[in-house]
Amino acid sequence: MPQRLPQPVGLGSGVAVTEVRTNLTASPSYQQTYLPLPYPATEVRIGGRWRYEPEGRTLVGDEGQTTGDAKYEVSSLVVRPTADQLASAGPPPSDLAREYTQVPDSLPDVVRRTAAEVTKDATNAYERAVALQDWFASDGGFTYDTTVSSGTGTAAIGRFLREKQGFCVHFSFTMAAMARSLGIPARVSVGFTPGTFQSNGSMSVGLRDAHAWPELYFEGVGWTRFEPTPTRGSTPSYTLPDAPTGSTDDPAQPSAGASQAPSAAPSASANCPEQMRRQGECGPSALPGAVGPTDPGTPTRTVVLLGVAAALALALPALPLLWRTRARGRRLGSSAGRTPADATARTLAAWRELTDSAWDHGIAPDESQTPRKAAARIVRRGELDGTAAASVHRVADAVEQALYAPRPRATTGLAEDVLAVRTALRASAGRPARVRALIAPRSAVRVVWSVSERWAALVRRWSERPGRDRWAGRLHGLSRRRG
Repeated sequence: MPQRLPQPVGLGSGVAVTEVRTNLTASPSYQQTYLPLPYPATEVRIGGRWRYEPEGRTLVGDEGQTTGDAKYEVSSLVVRPTADQLASAGPPPSDLAREYTQVPDSLPDVVRRTAAEVTKDATNAYERAVALQDWFASDGGFTYDTTVSSGTGTAAIGRFLREKQGFCVHFSFTMAAMARSLGIPARVSVGFTPGTFQSNGSMSVGLRDAHAWPELYFEGVGWTRFEPTPTRGSTPSYTLPDAPTGSTDDPAQPSAGASQAPSAAPSASANCPEQMRRQGECGPSALPGAVGPTDPGTPTRTVVLLGVAAALALALPALPLLWRTRARGRRLGSSAGRTPADATARTLAAWRELTDSAWDHGIAPDESQTPRKAAARIVRRGELDGTAAASVHRVADAVEQALYAPRPRATTGLAEDVLAVRTALRASAGRPARVRALIAPRSAVRVVWSVSERWAALVRRWSERPGRDRWAGRLHGLSRRRG
């Protein structure tokens, strides 16, 4: 593990940053391979056996090392770009732009049309990004609602634009898709909103604080957070109207007040808008920025509070990896003793695993295609050889049998075919793509969709119980904090 972690992509020397230190303690039950870190970490002090993974900017345990009961200190930086710096950003690197402006072939046309309409008065990428954020958060008539079905695929984005109801997953993925359609590199990050202040001055962050937000790339600044979800997260200061040029005061950050120690609750900054104060959005920022030169002008008491805020940006990179591992095992489990109905379900699960494996390696699913055409597309774009191509087509043929044949013929060896295809996809991909598919698999977005569906069902069930008004109010209150 290097003593000092390298600088992330895109950040120039002219952007002001503040270096902060965060002390973290992981629960003994949280035993994962990947170490949660504030983003972007610049130095990590921890005992044990850890190695640095540059693609994900994470530390990975070696020889059985896990995060359980880990106590460690992290230095990271909070970035404070100005509106002028973002507005004058130059073009992104061509390889980054090529990867992060791709959209699925099945993306509804309404996404591109709406993006163009919302941003028609903007003159640069920054103004387009702010216009999209403001349209979702306030101007477009959207409602934050966790009881809405999340849906799947690009069809869910089109439905969200029509119905204008959803939660963080809908807002973040739709804004990212619209930004990409405008040629702005975009991605979605999953992390946490500010947690709960404890009596000892620390903060506790749990699953109730889970949140998703879009990040757009600006050359000279790097990946930059935006907040389109109403009543969630915190609006970045560099996107607020009439923000002073070079301002370092983010209304979403906690103010230091008279004491240098954190108070028992987030304090509202004097310049925090009244609407944000009512919504409880004047607490710490959910996501510190990228790395650059340290600005020595930040008071120590503010750095202490910013350090607390930085602890909330734990990306938990192990979560996508763990979900994909579990999903793969479930989909490709033993076929012994299955009924014909189970055999059909098993065939469809194998196909889902195959298409998700392709998605993880950069081949996004196209739900408008038949299994046969989708298989040909995976073979072509994955540059698969004859053996792997035959495996893809065998699984696709089994799916068509299961879906359309009056009496589907028995098919065996699908799990082996899927694993062979996955191996071939990894072999044909470059190292960065292989690492990304492992620690940040694109198909892991399904876990967010799944959790949202289950949460909505839970809220509905509780709402139907005796005393439902009391319990429904509590559940909806929790769901507002969740996502």
